[in-house]
Amino acid sequence: MRVRAECLVRVDPRTAGSRLACVDSADKLLDAGSPKTGRRLREALDTLAEQGVDDPVLLRELLEAVLVVGQGVELDRALQRIVEVAGGLVDAKYGALGVRGPDGGLSEFVYTGITDAQRATMGHLPVGRGVLGLLIDDPQIHRIHDLGAHPTSVGFPPNHPPMHTFLGAPIMVRGEVFGSIYLTEKQSADTFSEVDETVVAVLAVAAGIAIDNAGLFERARTRHRWMQVLARRGSEPLAGIALSDTMSRMCVDVADLVGAVDVYLITELDGEVELRGHTGEPPRIDDFTAPSANSLTVQRAGAISPALVRRGARWTSVQPLQRASGAFGWMIITHRTRPYWEEEEIAGLAGVAEIASLAVVYAEQQQIARDLEVLEDRHRIARDLHDHVIQRLFAIGMSVQTLLAGTTDREAAKERLGQIMTDLDRTIAQIRTSIFDLQTASGSEDPTLRRRVLDIVSELSGHASISPSVNFEGPVDTVVPDTLGPHIDAVLREGLSNALRHAHAEHISVSVCADDVLTVEISDDGVGIDTDVTYRGLDNLTRRAEECDGTFSVVTRPRGERGDGGTTLTWSVPLVG
Repeated sequence: MRVRAECLVRVDPRTAGSRLACVDSADKLLDAGSPKTGRRLREALDTLAEQGVDDPVLLRELLEAVLVVGQGVELDRALQRIVEVAGGLVDAKYGALGVRGPDGGLSEFVYTGITDAQRATMGHLPVGRGVLGLLIDDPQIHRIHDLGAHPTSVGFPPNHPPMHTFLGAPIMVRGEVFGSIYLTEKQSADTFSEVDETVVAVLAVAAGIAIDNAGLFERARTRHRWMQVLARRGSEPLAGIALSDTMSRMCVDVADLVGAVDVYLITELDGEVELRGHTGEPPRIDDFTAPSANSLTVQRAGAISPALVRRGARWTSVQPLQRASGAFGWMIITHRTRPYWEEEEIAGLAGVAEIASLAVVYAEQQQIARDLEVLEDRHRIARDLHDHVIQRLFAIGMSVQTLLAGTTDREAAKERLGQIMTDLDRTIAQIRTSIFDLQTASGSEDPTLRRRVLDIVSELSGHASISPSVNFEGPVDTVVPDTLGPHIDAVLREGLSNALRHAHAEHISVSVCADDVLTVEISDDGVGIDTDVTYRGLDNLTRRAEECDGTFSVVTRPRGERGDGGTTLTWSVPLVG
């Protein structure tokens, strides 16, 4: 889009350069604006040419003003810059820019010319009444000789500096009124002129383009920040971070993004209300009333739960958390002033709510999987109790019955009692191991030695036809240093793998004993190890024992006719001295 050639009809050599530069800058602004904006800027430049403005100083200042207004992408700085440039361009003592709010009044008010000392003695900033509201209701340029005499005037607050002459112009952004430029007290004349009016019209169009660009930048940056939160928090459940930590961090992120007082994530499952995440100290939610919101809604604070209203919050926004069956939770955001949500914020809150819902569902599925693991583990323990403990008790009972039947050989009876006592000790040890196994959960973050041994045995024998028995003696969880953990794992995996795959045993037992010496023993009643076979894994266990100043031995005997064969691996290292 180009400016019409009539702008350059009346050319003066002294002003041609300034006017050409002004038109060139206008072309750049027109390329950045909408067709309607370009038409308004072209009309303003045509009017300026028709008025015969040949002052090179004014044209140069207008050019500089247009360039300055178009610099940068920070909205707050752009607003302040527009006010300062507009006041200097028409020689106004005071300038202001009011941003139109969602309710039709002024949501922001940027000013220049009033000192901090003057501002400290004045009342509240304008809210869009009187002459200032006139530009909101009637968005066109208004030039007033005496503010006090105007029919819409409502006067000034106490200690406000006197103002008489006035020039105001609306700032349009994509066909909508963004706000208005207010200029008062022209210092070099009794009133603002038609040239001033046209100059401000040009600046207002340039300001609209600059504000639009700044708004686009702000929206893009907002979307980027929301995407960062979604990406960062959405990956945490998969990384194993606790759900409560993820949800609370999510609340802090949302509070920072929207300027909230507090943010809470609350769920309700089977009538049980649970606080999943929060900012600040955790509140009590005994009086929580589930909101009936299917989308983002804003309501007065306290309707959901008075305990959620803190630090002067007056408004509450509710974003539901959805799952297949419907809403099962809510993200509750408290504010001191009523929030008017932008499209980017609405989309961002919906995205956070989706991530929070997925995190809760994922945590529930993980808990179900852990519960199934516990049930499977208990089934294995029950099988072990049946196969080992109950059978041993039955055998002991048979021995006692035989003894009570009237055996006359005292030596035989004494030997039988000794065997019964030994079997009872082994059975008690097996029961203790099973009880410990029931009281601990597999997969914990910092497993004990007992837990590690049981997990390895369970892992290796999961698909085997027999289940090894495990026995612990001594304070294995307190006196064995963590540095021995990898060695113990290697001994168990090598010894058990060999027994399960090659021994063809009916029984396999694992024993871990800790006193002054740590002893790991794996024995079976299988066919034994052929002396012609070389097992590299056993050599590795020997080197591991030597590294810890210990010993490793293998005792094997072929299975005979009476079935008394088998192999015993013993790995021992000192714990003290």
